[in-house]
Order: sequence, then C-alpha cells, then structure tokens
Amino acid sequence: MEQHRAAQLPEALLMLSSAMEAGLPLRSAVTTVAESLEGPCAEDLRRLASSLAAGVPDSRAWNDLASVEVWRDPAQDVSRAVNSGEGISELLSAHAAQLQVAAAEKAEKKARKAGVDAIGPLVCCHLPAFLLVGVVPIIAGMVLGAL
Repeated sequence: MEQHRAAQLPEALLMLSSAMEAGLPLRSAVTTVAESLEGPCAEDLRRLASSLAAGVPDSRAWNDLASVEVWRDPAQDVSRAVNSGEGISELLSAHAAQLQVAAAEKAEKKARKAGVDAIGPLVCCHLPAFLLVGVVPIIAGMVLGAL
C-alpha cells in the first residue's frame, strides 16, 4: 500500500498545484483533488479535508498528514507555507517534480539490475548450447580429418 501511495503522490501534488493555480483556495483544492483521486492518497486527502472542515487549523492538519511517511516533506512544507504565505502551488509542483525524478532514477536502476541479472541464465543455457552446436562439430571435424 505504501508503494501505491508513493507512486500516486506526485500526481496528487500536481493536481493540488493545478487546482490552486486555477484559483481554488488550498482547502477547496484539497477537497476537489480528494474527490477526483482514488487510492491511498485520496484517503489521506479526504482525512485532511475532513480535519480542515472540522475547524482544525491548516498548519496543524497538514502536520497531522506529515505523520504518513510519503507525505512528510510536502505536508511539513505546506504547513510552514500556510503560516508564512509562501507560494504553496509552486511548492507542491517542486515536490512533485522531485518525486518524479526520484521515481525515474529508481526505475532506471531497476532496469540496469535486470540486465545484470539476465547474464546468469544466458551463461548457463546459451553458452553450453553454443559450444555443443558450434564448437564441438568443428573440433570433431578437425579430429576426424587428422585421422
């Protein structure tokens, strides 16, 4: 579930950022994105939206969301930005971009590892077959020709 949440987080952050750039206030953006998404990030945002609707201060509600590991950095930054008046939309976009780069690097590393892992079966299966089909007949022909 954590992997699914981590995979969905950049999309959720971009949707929040886009909603805010379209003119929605942060609270409305959270509610809108929570309704649009499905999965663990949507549940997290629904919990956040219900906390905000219940009157929990924005910074505290976002700090509560930071208890979920994948939300920790963006939620803490939004919590600080709510009080300081920083550009929350840009902050969310930056976190989404950072997470997308990290995911791409992880996928590339996994792909490289798959190539290395494929060497074992190739050596065990294809090399003996090459020797039997390609090298043994040549050596046998040379030995028989020398007799």
